[in-house]
Amino acid sequence: MTATNHGMRRTPTPSNTRLRDMFRVGTMVFTVAVAWFAFSPSTGAESGLPWDKANHAVAFLTWTILIGCGWPKAGIVRLALVMLGLGVAIELIQGLPAVGRDADVWDVVADMVGFAAGWTLLAGAALRRRLGLTE
Repeated sequence: MTATNHGMRRTPTPSNTRLRDMFRVGTMVFTVAVAWFAFSPSTGAESGLPWDKANHAVAFLTWTILIGCGWPKAGIVRLALVMLGLGVAIELIQGLPAVGRDADVWDVVADMVGFAAGWTLLAGAALRRRLGLTE
């Protein structure tokens, strides 16, 4: 041991559980909002962005960031499977006659594009932190 670190223990940085919990609550609120928009009967009028696939991508980008920050130990494979499952489930439910919507495989593709963009943002932020590029 050197004189500079004698008797000092490295303590792990405490996690910010309050912020994590806020992201978890945000995830639940966002999930309810997505379900409302996804399962409400289509009015034929455009809502949100002018292109439906952009709506899907932005929703899944947001969902990915919320889940990634709310459950920071979830890896990319687990998160990708959850997001794919959500996208497929939404489309299967929309394909039911009682919902009055149409299922579209391209919506799931747009969902996963949004997931990839969200994961890229999360991974980029983590890399910046590890490299000490944040102030």
